[in-house]
Amino acid sequence: MSSLFPITINNRLVHVRPTATVLQACESAGIEVPRFCYHEALSVAGNCRRCLVEVQKSPKPVVSCARPVSKGIVVYTETPLVRKAREAVLEFLLLNHPLDCPICDQGGECDLQEEALAFGSDRGRSIEFKRSVEDKDCGPVVKTIRTRCIHCTRCIRFSSEVVGRETLGSFGRGEETEIGTYISTLLRTELSGNLVDLCPVGALTSKPYAFRARPWELTRIESLDPFDAIATEIVVQTRGTSASSNPSSTSTNVGDAILRVLPRHGGLVAEAWISDRSRFAFDGLAINRLKSAFLRNTSFSSNSKGSTRQALVSAS
Repeated sequence: MSSLFPITINNRLVHVRPTATVLQACESAGIEVPRFCYHEALSVAGNCRRCLVEVQKSPKPVVSCARPVSKGIVVYTETPLVRKAREAVLEFLLLNHPLDCPICDQGGECDLQEEALAFGSDRGRSIEFKRSVEDKDCGPVVKTIRTRCIHCTRCIRFSSEVVGRETLGSFGRGEETEIGTYISTLLRTELSGNLVDLCPVGALTSKPYAFRARPWELTRIESLDPFDAIATEIVVQTRGTSASSNPSSTSTNVGDAILRVLPRHGGLVAEAWISDRSRFAFDGLAINRLKSAFLRNTSFSSNSKGSTRQALVSAS
């Protein structure tokens, strides 16, 4: 315990490592702090201002994800000042966010939706028109609805730090801020599907999964990625169907249709990133991919030309 710092969180003594931030210290103590821009696998940005906490002897609330701990620091997360500050930040984020939750694919697993329900008001005070941002074409995997973006910059940091390509950036200032590509190009990377998982709102959603199901309709099955050499842990989400998922197919087998494949968090693998092939390879099941072995049976029969006829007979 000598290498740990003693700090006080909500009148409770907690020992944390010296390199931790206030947000990480609160998590180690089992105290949940709301946030949008912070992600444990990315660098700290501190631009959403949702993780505000009160620190003793500080004149105003501080950003907990960017504030390192110090010995003897006293932190409060549920004071009236903190609640009022978080409500103000949430109201600011909802100024231009569209009220299209019923048609948003992020519905049911949207961080902004949950925060608005827990901390938001039943009405907004703004009388100005909401701004509208033109959508960008990012390729066959990622679907963009830029009007919903809250500028958390998770996608920018992932593209720069994990993918290693400076393709996404932030443009404009203030209300005119937009996030897009530096040039009109597609996201040419094998990890673009992870942007959908990183986005805390519905600004980046999956094109193949668009308007197909809701999270509460899916069954969660933990599995391993067969296309990865290290067997990355994944979650297969299925939904029962009474017929084949391919409308043109004549098969009527009753079973579960695979709708999504997501990385599994908290497993043995430290980084929860999967490739696009791992994420969308299940589409082969919907186009009548062979599920059993076929044998070649050569039958000899004489005809007018004395040719040999070959037929493929199923192993079953």
